Amino acid sequence: MYPMMKTWAWRVPAALALSLCLGGGAFAAGLTLQGAEQLALKQDYTLQAIEARSESIQQRSVAAAQLPDPQLKVGFANLPTDTFRLDQEPMTQAVVGVRQVFPRGHTLALSGARLRESAARNDAEAEDRRQQVLLAVREAFTDVYLHLQRQEILKQSETVFSDLAEITRDYYASGRAHQQDVVQARLELSKVEERLSRIRQQEEEARARLAGLIGDDAYGEIDAGWPQLTQPGKARAIIEGLRNHPRLRAWQHEIEHSRTTEDIARQAYKPGFAVDLAYGGRAGENMDGSSRADLFSVMVTMDVPLFTKQRQDRMLASDVAATAATEYARDDVYRSMKASVEAYSASLGHEQERLRLYRDTLLPQAAYNAETAFEDYQDAVNDLTTLMRARIGEYELRLSNAALRADEIITRAHLLYLQGETS
Repeated sequence: MYPMMKTWAWRVPAALALSLCLGGGAFAAGLTLQGAEQLALKQDYTLQAIEARSESIQQRSVAAAQLPDPQLKVGFANLPTDTFRLDQEPMTQAVVGVRQVFPRGHTLALSGARLRESAARNDAEAEDRRQQVLLAVREAFTDVYLHLQRQEILKQSETVFSDLAEITRDYYASGRAHQQDVVQARLELSKVEERLSRIRQQEEEARARLAGLIGDDAYGEIDAGWPQLTQPGKARAIIEGLRNHPRLRAWQHEIEHSRTTEDIARQAYKPGFAVDLAYGGRAGENMDGSSRADLFSVMVTMDVPLFTKQRQDRMLASDVAATAATEYARDDVYRSMKASVEAYSASLGHEQERLRLYRDTLLPQAAYNAETAFEDYQDAVNDLTTLMRARIGEYELRLSNAALRADEIITRAHLLYLQGETS
């Protein structure tokens, strides 16, 4: 065996063994998935906006439950139009008064409760947003790592075909191979180089998507090793817990908000009150020479909701219909999430089964087949086409295994999101 052939024959199985043992290429230590998740949560402006909106609503809920500000009245009553003198007529008064309105029924308490439901909905939306951000980061990070993994596989394949092209040229020079074999070996090497260039482009695009979540840290080194996520629960357990998912909790708070709006509409059938207090100071003297007494007035004003058919009834019917619409929307979201749980759970089971098949059968058999084909080519038992087919089949299986592993991680991420967990 030629020295170069010995070197090549050792290098390929060694590289494959390293890849199978480590589960990936030898990337420098760098950004981990957990680090990317923390960066994304800190830099997510949508999450910050939701939290700020929740604080705003909390403050308004306190204000909404308070009585309206009293109204101050200052003026003159019963001024004589001939002289406009305050002491001319007995009924002329300089009036100072205050008016306080009391809204209908429990409108104030219900208004505060309605805003608290809005704040609770925002809190649930913030929690759901955090989990959505984690899901997006996990997808983007895994995509970047997949392209790095593919490049490692293709670089090893590039080395294999480069050595094979050189060996074929040596064989052709010694009369053991045809010129077509040299051309074919060079063609396969060029195909690998083109594919490697295309995957580098895909890596850059994936990093750009990750950068949209975590900033420029996406362009640094990525930590070695596939992202590790916990195994999700069974589909039935996840579905049973969906009602507590923050996304559905947000909808439930929206339903409670709508029901409180109904209760506020029912308060319109009750009377509202306003109390007026007024103090009238009088100038001048009575006919007997005594000072005119000042006057004090108390007035109570009450709303009388007698004709409710075209106002109160219509408003209540509108609010009841709005509540029903919100409940239907919530049920639709639940049904969609339930279907997603079933679909992703089914996918995860098949993906993990296929990964075991790759690990235990396909990859070892492909490596053995490639080595056997090379030995037969050296012994002139097989032609170059058979060897090429074996080597191409080997790295195609390794590429498919990497893609399947990325799919399995992303499927886990989706199920963890639906499970309402962040790890």
